[in-house]
Amino acid sequence: MSMINLSDKETAENFKSTNKKSVLYFTAKWCGPCKTIGPIVDDMSETYPSVAFGKIDVDQNSEAAAKFEISVVPTFVFFDGENETDKFSGADANKLEEQVKALIEK
Repeated sequence: MSMINLSDKETAENFKSTNKKSVLYFTAKWCGPCKTIGPIVDDMSETYPSVAFGKIDVDQNSEAAAKFEISVVPTFVFFDGENETDKFSGADANKLEEQVKALIEK
């Protein structure tokens, strides 16, 4: 499954509720670390097809950013069904992959 752009709060809400395992990736075009981690997240979305990856630009979708209490980008929020299981900020590819693998094992 490839990365899906989520353009509004309702789409973000529906995304996590319609996927068994999902990651919301909050980003911004002006964010340097986001530009670094972005291609890695895209690759992971292909590598781990059992996990749905949703991308949210905080400038274009500020309602979703507020809903999920995002104050720093990049931030990743992990869901097992509708239950948030983890959240972290930063462009740490190793930590991201560890969290994705942990999510799959739940």
